[in-house]
Amino acid sequence: MQEKKMNLKKYIILITYTLMGLWVVLNLDIVGNIVNCIIKVIFPFILGGSIAFILNIPMSFFERKMRKIKNKKILRTISIIFAILVIVLVIALVITLIVPRLIEVINLLIENMPYFVEKINNILEEIDIELLDINNFNINVENMKEQIINQIPNLLNFSISIVTNTISVVSNIFIAIIFAIYILIDKERLNTQMQKLLNTYIERKKVEKVINIGKVANNVFRKFFTVQCLEAAILGTLCIIVMLILRIPYAIPIGVLIGVTALIPIVGAFIGIIVGAILILSVNPLKVVTFIISIIIVQQIEGNVIYPKVVGNSVGLPGIWVLVAVTIGGSIGGILGMLLGVPIATTIYNLLKEKIKKVERGEKNGNNK
Repeated sequence: MQEKKMNLKKYIILITYTLMGLWVVLNLDIVGNIVNCIIKVIFPFILGGSIAFILNIPMSFFERKMRKIKNKKILRTISIIFAILVIVLVIALVITLIVPRLIEVINLLIENMPYFVEKINNILEEIDIELLDINNFNINVENMKEQIINQIPNLLNFSISIVTNTISVVSNIFIAIIFAIYILIDKERLNTQMQKLLNTYIERKKVEKVINIGKVANNVFRKFFTVQCLEAAILGTLCIIVMLILRIPYAIPIGVLIGVTALIPIVGAFIGIIVGAILILSVNPLKVVTFIISIIIVQQIEGNVIYPKVVGNSVGLPGIWVLVAVTIGGSIGGILGMLLGVPIATTIYNLLKEKIKKVERGEKNGNNK
């Protein structure tokens, strides 16, 4: 009788989940809207958790270096301030080196636009393409005024939308930063509370599994982002050295830019190459080809030889799976997928490896008996 009740319960659960799955498939639009609403509400807290995770890496480093400070609150406060300063200084350095150069290039392009247009017209004339003469156009001023007046409501709506989105973004970032600081200040207490909550509502064995997954994921992500920053610094330094040897202009700003964009595994440096080519084009167009070829060679060597071995060994994932994770992650989630693909794949890889070892140990013990 008891067995029949258990089977009936399993069938009911199976039917319930099946019906729920069918409803989700048949109402993907409704589910998508609900998920989007939930994500909008919790996004500042997700962002805050991500910021806390990143800041925790330098914060923990400073706490280890300043262990002589006995007061834990003062030690934590100072470490958080130093961690924030490090991140802000890195961002400020990149902006200081790159943004002025980009503005300079844009101004040069604007100033030289008439020259470029004249060159293009000369080329078109040489291949006997009849150019349109602006004097032949009849412009109806009254009609233009009417069209502009009709577009005023759309322009107002667009302006209001820009202001609203800007306020939303700024407020989300502010909330995320405050939330991240709270997490860092009370991370030990939050960890204890989370374990108590899990122990209250989940079986002990399942809680242990969840905690183990969390520990593995935390170690993998921490190692990955630490080594990823190291790899970005290596690539940026190599690019600067090569550019200085070849006497390519803007060596330091472009090298820093390539290093920053290289935080996106394997393919990120190509973004820096495109921007760097634009910068060099404004000064010495002949050096653009030299720059592109040399940096692609450096990037390929670093991306296909140094990166898979150094990062793969550091996080415990073989080099071939690093490449696979980046490819699949990019196809699923774009740039963010490329960045998170390797640590997620490594977490799964390590968990599977632990499971296989347990099974093998169990089989050996069974054979010994």
